[in-house]
Amino acid sequence: MIKLITDPAELVLDKSYYSGRIEAACTAYGTGYDFCRLYSFEKGSALIYNSSAVISGECDAPAELQSFVMINSPETVECSPHIAEKLTLLGYEKKHRTLFERKAAPQTENSPEAASLMKMYEIVKASFGETELDMWYADMSHRIRHGVSKAYMYKNAACACVDFIYEGAAYISQVAVLPDERGNGYGRELLDMISCELLNAGTVPRLWAYDDVMGFYRSIGFWETDEDYIYLKRI
Repeated sequence: MIKLITDPAELVLDKSYYSGRIEAACTAYGTGYDFCRLYSFEKGSALIYNSSAVISGECDAPAELQSFVMINSPETVECSPHIAEKLTLLGYEKKHRTLFERKAAPQTENSPEAASLMKMYEIVKASFGETELDMWYADMSHRIRHGVSKAYMYKNAACACVDFIYEGAAYISQVAVLPDERGNGYGRELLDMISCELLNAGTVPRLWAYDDVMGFYRSIGFWETDEDYIYLKRI
């Protein structure tokens, strides 16, 4: 049975990325917000976070998980491949993505700049499309204040975020460059600087990438380490 929990000690977490996402949200927000709800079931845990769902663990009752997702109707669903293969989510499409990891990075004397969140929002919006400012800004600033996330910028044109660190790996997201500044190497330089900072601290840089940008990450020294499918609600 999937049950809403108010005590983080009830979370059933493994060492996967999906558990890291759940733990990071719990660290940032606890259990006192309606938009960040934590659930547990016999062999795993789930998170409903704004318009996304994350499921970790093992799945012995796929019908129950399917009902859970459909009732909450998130925009995205993230779960391990062995859970995804048991789910049939009507109204969703699966999009392949690859987890990349970096074991080494060229040393550089430059350091990434702490991001201005308003400028970062401009870059993210220009790169990924419409993003609601109030929700994005409130979430980013809250996660940064609570030490879960860290935002970076380079030359006021490129940005990236360490979303969270879990089990010795730092998961990088929101890698973006202003459209007019692409081709100048700013994204590569920023990722080199972030990677150096993380590796020097004993943390492995990782990031998820869709198929159309896999070549870029390979070209700058990232290597495939895993893959999954993310469910996206059809418009």
